[in-house]
Amino acid sequence: MAKQQTTKSIYDFIYLDIDRIHSYYAQLMDGVPNQKTSSSREQKDFTYKVTAGPRDILHTEGIKGDSKEESLDQLMDMHHVLPRDMINLLDEHNLISKKLAANNLGRLVMIQGLINFADFETLGKNSDNALNAHRQLNQESGEEFSDEEESNMKTVFKVINAYPIGVQATMQVNSGTTQHAWMALDKKYLTSAHLVSALKHKTLSSEEFVVLGILDAVPDRFVKEDAKDLEKFKDNLVKANPFFHALFSMSDAYKEIIGRPDDFYGITPISIFRVMRAKIEN
Repeated sequence: MAKQQTTKSIYDFIYLDIDRIHSYYAQLMDGVPNQKTSSSREQKDFTYKVTAGPRDILHTEGIKGDSKEESLDQLMDMHHVLPRDMINLLDEHNLISKKLAANNLGRLVMIQGLINFADFETLGKNSDNALNAHRQLNQESGEEFSDEEESNMKTVFKVINAYPIGVQATMQVNSGTTQHAWMALDKKYLTSAHLVSALKHKTLSSEEFVVLGILDAVPDRFVKEDAKDLEKFKDNLVKANPFFHALFSMSDAYKEIIGRPDDFYGITPISIFRVMRAKIEN
């Protein structure tokens, strides 16, 4: 007999840091399973009539009972269910916080909201074409495209071309207050075309996504004392070696142009997914 379906939703993963997933699962379960065996058994009872002897000489009837057991073994690949199982295990062990807060720094958090992807690697490769297209569109619409604006765009493209992070994402978090998160993504862990999302939506996605990750940076207003200590440390380094002045200036420029904004939380993502729920009957 088929097992009654009780699943109310499934996860559609678009980003999976599979190395961390395996690491966390192994720490919680003393190893990572590759396969799982599922067995089901069903017992059937049969009753039937039996007759003995020719009907014209001797005729007897009786009821005979019998039973039969059938079993079905299935070998399943655990690769695709590990991310879901890991999230459930982390939650069961109370290792996930469901909110962004300064006191959760360094902890696992799970947040939900609207997301936006930015693919700087693709933009950098097509910077000249993008600049020409922008200039042409301005001309067709009768808008001015000044030399200063073109120079600024070229500078931004140069920064993008040298930027070490290929893809980043920002999220508007679904919470009681307005919160935002910034994430740098590793392209090898993206399981679907993020560019499709970027082309499909003007800014943020139309539907909500869930991010599980490590909260490793908080808005600057929460780290004022640490910032003072960092500035003192930087001043000492600059006095010791002027080279650090140029190094810090470049780092600050990157952060100001395309890094984490000062009022955003910073997250190292482990998985990004959307919840696909069962259909609602009318």
